[in-house]
Amino acid sequence: MRTPALIAAAFALIATSPPAPSATPDLSRLTTEHRADLRCAATLAIGASEQQRGSESALAFPPLAVRGKRYFADVGARVGAEAGLSREQVRDLLTADVAELQHTAGSDPDAALAAAIKPCLARLDRAVPPLKTPDLLRCTAILSIAFDELHAREGLTPAAQDLKTLASVLSAREHEALVAAGKSGDEADATIALAHDAMLKEAFDGEGGVEKYEIGHCYDLAKPDTKSHY
Repeated sequence: MRTPALIAAAFALIATSPPAPSATPDLSRLTTEHRADLRCAATLAIGASEQQRGSESALAFPPLAVRGKRYFADVGARVGAEAGLSREQVRDLLTADVAELQHTAGSDPDAALAAAIKPCLARLDRAVPPLKTPDLLRCTAILSIAFDELHAREGLTPAAQDLKTLASVLSAREHEALVAAGKSGDEADATIALAHDAMLKEAFDGEGGVEKYEIGHCYDLAKPDTKSHY
């Protein structure tokens, strides 16, 4: 497992500015359920960090980057509000939980993480519904929107160019599939455009939009096809 600094590196959701000097926090309103939620937030952060690192054992868990981030943020905000703690105090509790998990991992940290994360996955499922697997049409919209957002924020960086290329690949493949299914070229283009607009509307209406889908699946769909020039 990584160092306690992974909290900031993995999610950067608790305030990163140095905490102001304060008296010992009053933890009298911190319940057993709060403690369990915080420990799971820390555990899921470790799991997400290990997945990002490419740990084979961690990759056996469901993808944690997006849903774990949401759980981490929601738990931190809720526990702080209900227990009367500042963001810095909640951050310190989370960091302490990470340190404890690492300290108790022993000689087999992979097994320790697997044991700790098992009950947390049930909490995660209750708090943040599992991501949906998008089809090719939705993936064309997802990567196109991802490119638009990155390009607007950072310009045509290498990362943005990569997203643009992947979005173009998926759009071409979906266009080909729609034409093969009987649509005209114009109808295929219109269908892809409607999917893009529908995804934006989901986000605008608070229904999740891109965030409720497993985006990693879209990257899989965009992998080179040995039978084509894409």
